[in-house]
Amino acid sequence: PSPPKPTAQRHVPSNPTKSRGPNTTTMAPKETSPSGYGTIPSSSTAPSAPPPPSPTNVQVIAPATLQAGYTFDAMYDGVTFTVTVPEGGVVKGQRFIVPFVPPAGQDAVPRATAVGEPISSANSGGGGGGSTIPTGVWRDSLCDCLRFGPCHPHFLNAWFCRLVLMGQILTRMKMTWLGFRTRGNPDDRRWKSTFSIMVKLTIAYYVLDILTSPADPETGDDDVNVTLNSVIGSAMFFYTTYVLIQLRATLRHVYSIPEESCLCLYEMGLCGNNPREGICGSGSGGGGDDDGSSSTRLCTSGVAVGWEDVCCAFWCPLCVAGQMARHTVDYEERGRRAVCCNEVGVENWEEDDAYEGVVRVGEGSVLVV
Repeated sequence: PSPPKPTAQRHVPSNPTKSRGPNTTTMAPKETSPSGYGTIPSSSTAPSAPPPPSPTNVQVIAPATLQAGYTFDAMYDGVTFTVTVPEGGVVKGQRFIVPFVPPAGQDAVPRATAVGEPISSANSGGGGGGSTIPTGVWRDSLCDCLRFGPCHPHFLNAWFCRLVLMGQILTRMKMTWLGFRTRGNPDDRRWKSTFSIMVKLTIAYYVLDILTSPADPETGDDDVNVTLNSVIGSAMFFYTTYVLIQLRATLRHVYSIPEESCLCLYEMGLCGNNPREGICGSGSGGGGDDDGSSSTRLCTSGVAVGWEDVCCAFWCPLCVAGQMARHTVDYEERGRRAVCCNEVGVENWEEDDAYEGVVRVGEGSVLVV
């Protein structure tokens, strides 16, 4: 009689049981069917497809004046993708935001959002009357402090009681007095006490400054008070600068405003490689979540802090505080009367007004390509 024919067996990979060498592994056999063939895994046990990659907001400069619906190619991270011009068209040099999806998950042509135009909550699927906060660019210039006159509450606070104005902006953005963001946790209500803490710090600083001011600092007869006054002033300066940096970086992150100045400091290699990563190193562009990177551990706001934020907060604190106040509130809007001494510095403010319309574009720093 002829020898029996060998039966083919289909082995499905599983955990290795014994190694025969550096490059060989014996796999445990799987139970076979009566016909001798291996059992084919059912669809329920098949590995699930990986989730599609999330889009990245990229700021694009229009190469020419184009009408709405026209398409053109742009490049991001070495990948060329097609962009559809938003409604209203664009002029040459105009910037707009495009949700870029990596090629593996890009099924449709990204549709752009014009930069600088207020994104209404009606368009973003939210409720309320709509936002008037621009996305992608600042509402006005850093030097527009006197836009509403020298007696406007936001300018008076920025000049005489800067911590009070900072407390109002921090409250609008739902941040603590140390620059921590709390919006991702509805149960975290620490931001509700931010304004009162900043008012108390302002009062304490002025009281201590008066008490420790020497009668005649040039004589040198009161060295103790001179030293104490210098320490208190220096501590207040470093605290104010630090919180301003965190606050400005948060606004740029939330409203997708890229850095435009001080970019040469990245090329000099002083600290940080590019605006997307920030000055704290790789990984700070993660979008406000504490991903455990070195940058998010060093920055309480959890977003990428840029050289522009540091330089502006250090050299122009009055202008920076005023610009952030004007950006988060349209003081010319009906019913938005500015006031000096309430928690947000304006009337008729709802808790999430600063984030209305952000859902459509999404938080995260963008790049000019």
